[in-house]
Amino acid sequence: MIGVDEVGRGCWAGPVLSCASYIYPSRFLNLPKIDDSKKMNKKDRRKILTSSSSFSTCAIGCSTVNEIENLGIDVSNDLAALRAVILLIQNFSFYSKKHLIFDVFFDGNRIPRFEMFKNLYSIIKNKIKINCIVKGDSKVMSIALASIVAKETRDIIMNHQHNFYPQYNFKNNVGYGTKEHRDMIMKYGIVKIHRRNFKPISTIFSYKKNKKSIYCL
Repeated sequence: MIGVDEVGRGCWAGPVLSCASYIYPSRFLNLPKIDDSKKMNKKDRRKILTSSSSFSTCAIGCSTVNEIENLGIDVSNDLAALRAVILLIQNFSFYSKKHLIFDVFFDGNRIPRFEMFKNLYSIIKNKIKINCIVKGDSKVMSIALASIVAKETRDIIMNHQHNFYPQYNFKNNVGYGTKEHRDMIMKYGIVKIHRRNFKPISTIFSYKKNKKSIYCL
């Protein structure tokens, strides 16, 4: 049973990340408190992240800003999820010669369109059964864990980006559309990790391009 969740879908900057997680059945009785990442504070989420290897196996898939701009957010989100699931299943397959079938549970009611990526999907097509659960991050432990690991991993990435672009305060907004973030875009322009086809960046970019004052760092 694998749980999958994503983070960064609505951000103005940075990648979208997806995590696939498998919790060892033998550890279920002694798990730390795991819940939807949005219901947990950062300190508790970070503890889960650092201890997760003792009771689970997780894999992260990512879609880059360039992929998001060219493929769109839905397709990019599905691609990140597919990459995460493949990595996790390949990890199991490496240690087992058995033909394992995995139930893969996604948060929400949308079935990912893995068939768009024929070559990648063929790797696991006959090894998975896809399930969707509305509010799954509050109902299924492996989805909740995936939401935590994805969230904290992406926060680490955006904290790293803050070192390169401190004026955008990525360490606090992690790429989301705060008023301060918008003000800094208006003041400094956009950088290479901004999603130029996302509103309001696309509107700002178009306006400033017409004024010949847009620039990318």
